[in-house]
Amino acid sequence: MTGYKDTCTPCFREIKLLRLLKHKNVISLVDVLYNEEKQKMYMVLEYCVGGLQDMLESTPLNKFPLWQAHGYFCQLVDGLEYLHSKGIIHKDIKPGNLLLTLDGTLKISDFGVAEALDLFAEDDTCTSGQGSPAFQPPEIANGHEKFSGFKVDIWSSGVTLYNITTGVYPFEGDNIYRLFENIGKGQFTIPDEIENPLRSLLEGMLQKDSEKRYSLLQIRQNAWFNRKPPESLDFVPVPPLRGDEFHTMTVLPYLMELHYGDDPNSTEYITEHQLQEERELQELDAHTAIVPIERRHSSIVGGTKPRWRRPISCISVKKFPSCKQS
Repeated sequence: MTGYKDTCTPCFREIKLLRLLKHKNVISLVDVLYNEEKQKMYMVLEYCVGGLQDMLESTPLNKFPLWQAHGYFCQLVDGLEYLHSKGIIHKDIKPGNLLLTLDGTLKISDFGVAEALDLFAEDDTCTSGQGSPAFQPPEIANGHEKFSGFKVDIWSSGVTLYNITTGVYPFEGDNIYRLFENIGKGQFTIPDEIENPLRSLLEGMLQKDSEKRYSLLQIRQNAWFNRKPPESLDFVPVPPLRGDEFHTMTVLPYLMELHYGDDPNSTEYITEHQLQEERELQELDAHTAIVPIERRHSSIVGGTKPRWRRPISCISVKKFPSCKQS
């Protein structure tokens, strides 16, 4: 949600980028709604049940079993490889920006500080770094004016991997100045419990010299990446939301009351399959720059659509007061 008129905000940049991206490990933008009366904009993103940061904080050791961390990291690399192939530098990879869907698929989210490289750029050179301090590379900590954008994402992914497998950060400091001083030196230790080939992977991703730092190809060639650790009974689940251990879509009661009032028996719902069909139709529509929500509603839940029984995973589309779609 952001100011309606401020088209230079990170939110608008994020919308512009997300409209260009489509990958199983990148968060999907479902819709954008504007409320002219309140001068607000609402981004509707695909539903995720939680994030890696919440999961880490729910465990005593603040880390995942290696086999679980391996699964999340491999998905992160897949998503990051797609972003880089599109010339997108995320700049803020960290557990807090890695979300999970109901089936455990990892989604890279929060593109508020991401940068799209110019189509005619000779390389991936960037001049600004705005990510979370603990995940910034030495070249940013040391104040370099120009640096490789791709290697920034490699570094932050390395810090993320270090964090989710050890429960701590490779670099710490009492304040941001001390933190950047330690990052700038590039000296860190890896706990003895971390053995090769994971140890060598962390060392390669956290090379102080960005030219010596691993590329995505080198990450994929690492033996730990290609061999999943044995599964164990240890597993860190997504923590329940306010006691909801089944992670039901808690927006549904609110939507039912808002749009159906005193008619709880209404069956005018749209399944996720129908929603996906509608999204695909929108992509083919050349006039979807701004579509009144009344037209969207009539085209989806009008008389031409069959009535469905109310499933658990469903979304009801109704009119929002004073809102229109982008």
